[in-house]
Amino acid sequence: MRKKICFFSSSFGFNRQATLDILEKILPKDIEMYLFVPKNSQPIYSPKRSILVQNTSTKFSSFFSLRNFCRRKKIDRIINLGVLPQEELVMIFSSLFTNTDFVSNYIGNPLAFASGKLSRWSIKSFFETILFWFLSPFPKKILVCSKDITLFWKKFLPFFQKKIFHVPVPIDTELFSPKNKVLSRKKLGLPNKPTIIFVGRIEYLKGSDILLELIRRNPSKQFILIGKLNDSSFKKQELENLLLIDSKTSKELVYYYNSADLCIFPSRLESFGIVPREAMSCGVPAIVSDISALRTIEPAIKAFPSPEIFNREIEKYFNLPQKEKQTLSKLSRDFVIKECDYSLHKKYFTEKFAF
Repeated sequence: MRKKICFFSSSFGFNRQATLDILEKILPKDIEMYLFVPKNSQPIYSPKRSILVQNTSTKFSSFFSLRNFCRRKKIDRIINLGVLPQEELVMIFSSLFTNTDFVSNYIGNPLAFASGKLSRWSIKSFFETILFWFLSPFPKKILVCSKDITLFWKKFLPFFQKKIFHVPVPIDTELFSPKNKVLSRKKLGLPNKPTIIFVGRIEYLKGSDILLELIRRNPSKQFILIGKLNDSSFKKQELENLLLIDSKTSKELVYYYNSADLCIFPSRLESFGIVPREAMSCGVPAIVSDISALRTIEPAIKAFPSPEIFNREIEKYFNLPQKEKQTLSKLSRDFVIKECDYSLHKKYFTEKFAF
């Protein structure tokens, strides 16, 4: 049994906090847990069990800071909370020629090449993929959140396939659960009318241009967009059917999801798709882009990321009989419970990875 684990992250993300929350619940009580994060991330992370460790170093000297910390505390294992291959370099250096090993946890998708306006992402993805190949021999285990990416790496890295595991991002299905739609809207002060929700960064990568066009085409429907606004086009519009919100906590998001009839997620590049899964866990059906990672969300409606096709699927959904909508709602929640419920991670992290 491992006795000391150091969780490591070079940045903050709500999915990283969610992973930490679950691991703090399920790992055996005799394990000593630490969270090693940059100084500017500390007020954001909220560990309940892990001991927060301040890293005042720059990105370059963090290699030495984490290594020194692990040696001083005699850490048995490092596990990153999930990002792309760059963090793996830090963990390799921190564990090299020591008694510490490490597990790589990937919530990114280095295989999702893009084109056109995403050319810089295409180049970034290319180098991250190459980096992954070179770094694969070093970790004790490799955890990949996306099922299709897991199968790809097992196929093209046959010598390392026994160390590669599919481990979805955990979702608290008790928190993200169905509530009365009318009461949720009343609680939030929203009109009782057909409602569509999107959560995430509002930018081209996430389909902000598609969202804007859908809002224009559906003036009779209420749209709720929750996330940082990075698309200046929205500032030039006067859209009476749009509620734009910068951010909400998970507990607040539950009511916004439950106030919606439909979640849309027209992302052009995605690693897992936690937002449509959270909505589906609340019993809210989702329309997602037909791209790698998102197409593995079985009950979700798939659509090519364009305004015309997304709008067609929205119209088809709202024209469904009520009974079919209810069936899709149940299938959506059942799928998330089966795939992502945090109780499943106890088996993943205690049985498979011998913590």
